[in-house]
Amino acid sequence: MTLFAASLAIAVSAVFITRTILQRRIASRQRLSGSHHVDNSAYWPIGGIPQAVRLRGADDRNPLILYVHGGPGMPAMPFAHAFQRAWERDFTVVHWDQRNTGRTLTRNGLQTGLSLDHHVSDGLELAKLLRAHFPDVPLLLLGHSWGTAVALQMLKADPKMFDGYLAIGQVSDFLPAERYGYETVLAEAKRRNATKLIQLLSRYPDYPLNGTLTPASLTAVRKAELELGFGHHADRFVMLNLLRLAFVSPDYSWLDLLALFNLKAQKISLDLALSELPKFISQAKGAKVHCPIVMVGGGFDLFTPTPMARALFDTLEAPAKTFIEAKTLGHFGPIEDPDFFTSILKTRLKT
Repeated sequence: MTLFAASLAIAVSAVFITRTILQRRIASRQRLSGSHHVDNSAYWPIGGIPQAVRLRGADDRNPLILYVHGGPGMPAMPFAHAFQRAWERDFTVVHWDQRNTGRTLTRNGLQTGLSLDHHVSDGLELAKLLRAHFPDVPLLLLGHSWGTAVALQMLKADPKMFDGYLAIGQVSDFLPAERYGYETVLAEAKRRNATKLIQLLSRYPDYPLNGTLTPASLTAVRKAELELGFGHHADRFVMLNLLRLAFVSPDYSWLDLLALFNLKAQKISLDLALSELPKFISQAKGAKVHCPIVMVGGGFDLFTPTPMARALFDTLEAPAKTFIEAKTLGHFGPIEDPDFFTSILKTRLKT
């Protein structure tokens, strides 16, 4: 064995050992006890395929929270250990890796030809399974980003299924929202004299209109928004931090981690968003929801701008609804301020 090969083998071994140690530390810190605790990770039969579902909570008599993650293609499961520990005292939290995402992608491989309706149908099937497993407890729905589009359509399709809805970064009128985000981040780039970002954004002066809503243009706008604090206001490297959290997650294997870097899956997910989200407002505006709604918009969120989310919120019909603008938050709410969302869940939605 050459010196290079030996050094490489040592480095790889060190990475594996380090990850194992960190995973065990987190698993130990998160260990649940008590005769009624829930700690289950399995593949549930949803939509004709096995999909990854993770449940954790201190007491199976507590309300359920079905967390519908964003992206599409960005699971919350591998990051949950960073924000949901306090939730588990009062709720059983359910994470679900959607099609072409995370552990579900690892198990099934890539799927093409998907629509928003596929995810909605899957989500409702999972909700029915949860109702069957936990027949006597409330079921709350939590959507983040893309997940709010899925969640709101789930609420419309089966109004009596859920006992409350928490929207974080609600998708709204996609094209005007993207224009608002573009103009705002460009103005901020000019204010800071961020020359490279100004040049990047200036390639798409009509964004997102006139055929300029493309994977390349959306990626450019998101890059600028992240760098200037409109994703996570206090962490311009939030995406790297998310990967770090996934690296130490006890819930993800090495193969599951690799799924996060699957470029084909990322392209399919981005194409799905670009085809479905511009149509969403016509389906969502004026929706009648049969449970309380709490919607949280970040003051620095340009991925799903708060003014646009508020405009959609005002059209929704619900027995009770509350809009909260969190002035210091960007788009990744629970990661940015877990305690804030713990308080909202306990005081606004716990039944």
